[in-house]
Amino acid sequence: MQKEVSVIGGGIAGLSAAVFLAEKGFKVKLFEASPKFGGRTYSFFDKTIEAEIDNGQHLLASWYKDTFDYLKLIGSLSKLTFQKKLRVKFVDKQAAEYLFECPNLPPPFHLLAGIVKFKALRYSDKRALIRLVKLLKKDKLRELESMNTDRLFSETGQTERLIRNFWEPFIIAVFNVKPKDTSAKMFADIIKTGFLEKGGSELVLPNDSLSNILVTPATEYLKSKGSEVLSNCRVTKINFENNRISSIITEDNKEFKSDFYICAVPFFEFKDLLGESIHIRVVKAGNLKPSPIVNIHLRFEENIDDVFKERFVGLLGTNVQWAFRTAKDMLSLVISSAGEIAEMDKELIVETALKELKMCIIGFETKKLKASRVIKEMRATFVPDKESISSRLDNTTIFENFFIAGDWTKTGLPATIEGAVKSAKNCAAEIEKSINN
Repeated sequence: MQKEVSVIGGGIAGLSAAVFLAEKGFKVKLFEASPKFGGRTYSFFDKTIEAEIDNGQHLLASWYKDTFDYLKLIGSLSKLTFQKKLRVKFVDKQAAEYLFECPNLPPPFHLLAGIVKFKALRYSDKRALIRLVKLLKKDKLRELESMNTDRLFSETGQTERLIRNFWEPFIIAVFNVKPKDTSAKMFADIIKTGFLEKGGSELVLPNDSLSNILVTPATEYLKSKGSEVLSNCRVTKINFENNRISSIITEDNKEFKSDFYICAVPFFEFKDLLGESIHIRVVKAGNLKPSPIVNIHLRFEENIDDVFKERFVGLLGTNVQWAFRTAKDMLSLVISSAGEIAEMDKELIVETALKELKMCIIGFETKKLKASRVIKEMRATFVPDKESISSRLDNTTIFENFFIAGDWTKTGLPATIEGAVKSAKNCAAEIEKSINN
């Protein structure tokens, strides 16, 4: 008899869980409270910009193996461009340009060669960086779980310039926080995965909107498999009976029963859905803390190809960390670990971003802004500090038919698309294993 799974939450974790289960032959019901699927990865037509925009620009990495499996299933992997080798151009407030490019050598030699040629660092900085990478490769560092990355940098002699021009841009991009709020253990694991394993360091760029790559093909795939895909359908209550979930209740008081249930809501909604008494039984530690991201979409009155020739650049020493060219006359800017910036008026955020662009990129002072849109994601990710390790939940629970998916669960990864998809694949595997046992 075909087993049925109810998935609560239609973000990337919920979508990918539903897709992996449908592919295995399960009957799936996917519940999403809002009118749209995709969670924080969605696209929409903005009347002010007069174009379709993503809520935020996303870069993928070549080590996103579970994400690529998901995209293969839904048929949108071809909408990505894979770098043949890691290449990132940086600019600073003096409009100086620095190219970080790694040759096609086995790891970690590709990284070491790229560092040697990276002119944003001096010899002493490069020596300190190489020393840390060697320690990580040989697993010579201990007690990483008890410290954040700023302490790791201090203990391994990472220089101020190295942190400012290399480590901090990397950490903010991957973890959405600064080194002082990043678990040293998680940082070390990402360095090993991204730089010390073969084929892990290249970047992957989207060639279409987030919705057209990650979301719409997934809902179409699910419908083709006979799954029920329900938007505007909020689950308000989970009924527990002994050591199982017996049913779930939606906002319109409809009851749904399944063999298995996956909760794929954000960490800040989890407690309200479960209720206080059950939440205490499931959660063993404190709550995770949110970290914001601000995305700024700019449309200019003329093409900017003559001054912005790259698909994206990193900015050093500024509030804006990344600038992506999304059309001939458009840019998408990203401020991760936004902090105080996220509290500013949107007009002031745009003014600040334009000022920084004009400082960093020669020729931008002549470009006139036509329209702008600022999108604030105040709870975009969680703060992945050393305390967060004990606050992240397993994908399995004390209830035999209840599983938890989300980039905030115990995947060993930061809050990334890959973390969300990995958690979903874990849940699907656990459900399949429970049937086989």
